[in-house]
Amino acid sequence: MNPTSEDPSRLLTDEGQWTEPWGGSEDGSPCDKCDGSGETEHECWSCLLAGRREDCPVCAGAVRWRARCPVCRGSGRVDGDPRRGVSVFPALEGLYHYMIVNDADLDDCVVVELEADPAADVDFDADQGAMLVIPTAVVGCAGVDRSLAERVANDARRAVGS
Repeated sequence: MNPTSEDPSRLLTDEGQWTEPWGGSEDGSPCDKCDGSGETEHECWSCLLAGRREDCPVCAGAVRWRARCPVCRGSGRVDGDPRRGVSVFPALEGLYHYMIVNDADLDDCVVVELEADPAADVDFDADQGAMLVIPTAVVGCAGVDRSLAERVANDARRAVGS
């Protein structure tokens, strides 16, 4: 997801390939995501909403699992240092779900499809199915599909209830 005012080719530059936590972070404070335990539940919202895929680069078809916390990296203390890579989702459904639950303004945004290599680091929201990549090419850009975003919001409400 990219603001329409920002050139997507920026994602191909070193400066455009860094991710920080939304809302900042308090480094060293107890981790809220895992309550300091170092582990948390993970859910691949791309597979939950678009269908389970064994070739999914996030979950390999597991969909739900328990693993090291992506925010504290297992230490129980927040590690909010910027991480190398661009935050992406393997399916539009996962991306839309993430943006909707984080109350992102979808107006004036475009979806950017990237060709990329996996990054060595972990996304702050890997527990929601996000991953970091190092983009090598912008494949395309498209406006937000409002009907798909609405369907995702409805499907996510049903998935949480199950």
